[in-house]
Amino acid sequence: MIRTGVLLGAAAGACWGLVFLSPLVLSAFSALEIAAGRFLVYGAVSLVCLLPFVRTLPERLTASDVRLLLLLGACGNVAFFALLAASIQKVGIAPASLIVGLVPVVVTVWGRHDHGAVPLRQLAWPLVLIFAGVACINLDVLGSISATPNNLIDVVLGLTFAFAALASWSLFAVLNARALKSVTGVSSQQWSYLTGLASGLWALVLAGVIWGGGSSAAEPHADVLEKIVVHRDGQVFWLVSGGIGIAGSLVANALWNGASRRLPLTLTGQVFVFEPLFALFYGFVYEARAPRVLEMVAIALMISGVLWTIRKHAPRNTSVGEASVLPGGLTGPGGSGY
Repeated sequence: MIRTGVLLGAAAGACWGLVFLSPLVLSAFSALEIAAGRFLVYGAVSLVCLLPFVRTLPERLTASDVRLLLLLGACGNVAFFALLAASIQKVGIAPASLIVGLVPVVVTVWGRHDHGAVPLRQLAWPLVLIFAGVACINLDVLGSISATPNNLIDVVLGLTFAFAALASWSLFAVLNARALKSVTGVSSQQWSYLTGLASGLWALVLAGVIWGGGSSAAEPHADVLEKIVVHRDGQVFWLVSGGIGIAGSLVANALWNGASRRLPLTLTGQVFVFEPLFALFYGFVYEARAPRVLEMVAIALMISGVLWTIRKHAPRNTSVGEASVLPGGLTGPGGSGY
């Protein structure tokens, strides 16, 4: 059960990693526009997927479930991605992805008292490795930024946006993992679609603000204004939005929910580290370069920390999986057709 959860989490990370490229591919569009486009697509596809269940869902959801779904859609999807996209457009993929990579540390500390969690003291050394990896990549990035045209304000804003995205996603990871272990009215697949629908509603509001009222929020980053005529292509925008809305949202969230139901919260946080690792890999391919020495050290440290954490959870996998994966007797994602 633990192994399956880790594989599902890694697959989700591979899908999410692709999302980090979109702010660069769509550099002529603002972060808010990119977020609105992505989640309008995700919300629309989720609505279609929910149609077979539309008659029975209302009676299976409580008011608190609806409030939680709206919160998850806001903090874990729309707000998180808008902040992340803004950070990437200002400081690049590497610093943004590795700051978000601190989620394992935040979530592990947050979930240390949850059922099935390994005591924090037993995870100290794996966390040290992960934190050291994050420190290495940030040292490398800060050294690189000093030699680029980015001004200090952009760097500070970019890093601030990244840390705000970290806080937003950490809240989502904890609330979503706990909800998936306690909700009994819907399957994890349906929960993923409902989260997408909630995100789509927020994106609809955001789209109305930035496109319906001529808001300045739709203006792209200052250093790409001169390229707007060439690159502000609506067809490309919706093509990329469709890709990240489906693969980076619908598919990735479904995989992540499957992982969350199979893993204790501390390990859920550790497996999230696959997202920044895949983002780094895609970023290197996009930039057509090999990782620098500090980047390679960081990747090695983070992977080692994840594998070490998995080993610490392995002796507990049977009891943890049976106790926390199937709340209320529901079948897991494997039985739901993922």
